[in-house]
Amino acid sequence: MKNAITLLVSLSFAAGSYAQSDKTVRIDDAYGDAFTNYTPYIAPQKKAQPKPKQVTPPALTQEGKQEPKGEQKVDVEWLIKNYPMLEKRAIDNPSEENISAHLYAKRIIMDKAQRFEEMHMKVVNEDPLLNENNRVPYASAGAQSIRNADYLAQQKAVRELGEVGGLVAFVDGGCRFCAMQVPVLAMLKTNYGMETLVVSIDGRRPKGYAGPIVVDNGLYKKLDLKLTPSIVYVPKPKGYEGDADPNKYLVVSQGFYAADELTKLIAFAGHNMKLLSAETTRDLDVWTRGVASTQDLQSLTLDPEKPETFKKKLQPILLKQYQ
Repeated sequence: MKNAITLLVSLSFAAGSYAQSDKTVRIDDAYGDAFTNYTPYIAPQKKAQPKPKQVTPPALTQEGKQEPKGEQKVDVEWLIKNYPMLEKRAIDNPSEENISAHLYAKRIIMDKAQRFEEMHMKVVNEDPLLNENNRVPYASAGAQSIRNADYLAQQKAVRELGEVGGLVAFVDGGCRFCAMQVPVLAMLKTNYGMETLVVSIDGRRPKGYAGPIVVDNGLYKKLDLKLTPSIVYVPKPKGYEGDADPNKYLVVSQGFYAADELTKLIAFAGHNMKLLSAETTRDLDVWTRGVASTQDLQSLTLDPEKPETFKKKLQPILLKQYQ
């Protein structure tokens, strides 16, 4: 008995000392009863706190804003977002309500487009720099005059190019359209003095062609051509300087072209190489009258929040092209 009392005192002292050293430990009365009666100690269970109800956050747009609900202003952004959905819903579930909603949304788009076009025409008619008819007249007489000037300039360009260079026409014996292209080239020689050297890439003549021909020396492959007939313009042809080729080559066409189209292609090839007179170049540029230059467009800066500044900044750029 004395030993038991001594043990209890020792345990009590030890438990008290431990509790003082670790403030997180607490000895309650239930533990003492369990120990003296040799029964297992069961720690009291804490009541579980109810978890807070999780609230689903509202859907966010790509900009991080809450997705609007209910009725909204029907502007272009609304239509871009909702019209495809209305159309898909009407197709997937073609109920009367879904189809009606889709068609009414479509009607809104058409009405907005018509109102835009009405104001568009008003602004264009009141500003000569925005009116395409002032740049290139599209009324019947004006348009015909522009087309005639353009076509005459193309013919003049081919004549000028014929004086300083010639064409190389690549053909082969199995080409269906080569026999049709060669007479067109003969016509260019008759009308504009444009000489043509016919070169066969396989050493054979096109069917029906009996004129002079030379065998390709590798130029066809060097120019990375893919089709026959192919037409190449050579300004101021020169002989080889040893193994070096001093000539410049400009691919005009690959495949068959009729006379009027081939004339146009040759003319603009000379225009791109800056081989034409200033007068002919100006006439070939008739369709670019009033069009802002690439340099001006690349350096142009505008503030979309200040639409009233657009006209002031663009007018000087456009006026330069009418002079």
